[in-house]
Amino acid sequence: MARLFAGLAAGMALAACGEPAARQQAEAPAAEPAAEQGNVSPEDLDPFVVMIGAERWTVLLDRAIEGSIQAPDPASATGMTDTFRADMALKQGAAMVIDLRNRVCAKGLVAGEACTLPDWPAWTREMPTGDTPIGEIDRRSGWLDAVMAPFVEAGCEAGRRASGDELFCSVE
Repeated sequence: MARLFAGLAAGMALAACGEPAARQQAEAPAAEPAAEQGNVSPEDLDPFVVMIGAERWTVLLDRAIEGSIQAPDPASATGMTDTFRADMALKQGAAMVIDLRNRVCAKGLVAGEACTLPDWPAWTREMPTGDTPIGEIDRRSGWLDAVMAPFVEAGCEAGRRASGDELFCSVE
């Protein structure tokens, strides 16, 4: 990470001096693949230290999501169609299934092969759009329903038991 920031700083310094962009790119160190970089120095590779660092990401992501929710909508948002909203909700739901699966499987509410997720379709990684045909949105909704069902059932049952509320997962 430090190397990445150093490279960015060097690039900004060159830009400030008027260096041509092509030369800047040729001289800039190549960023290492993310899989090869760690966040902790090798001498600090302790499970507790690594856990603290990893849990920071979830806090940071939660805060960033909250910030994006609080950001004002652009003027174009008033024209958000039902199709756009449905596409966005399905993609958000697909992302949430991974988190739910991790939680219910870690607690043993779902176990074994049932914790294995299918290959994620490409549409789950695409930006939401209002151009997806309604039949395709419905098909994707069926896919999401089938994939999330065992995890939702386990999580809702755990919530009903813990709260004593039979309507714990009622969304009607």
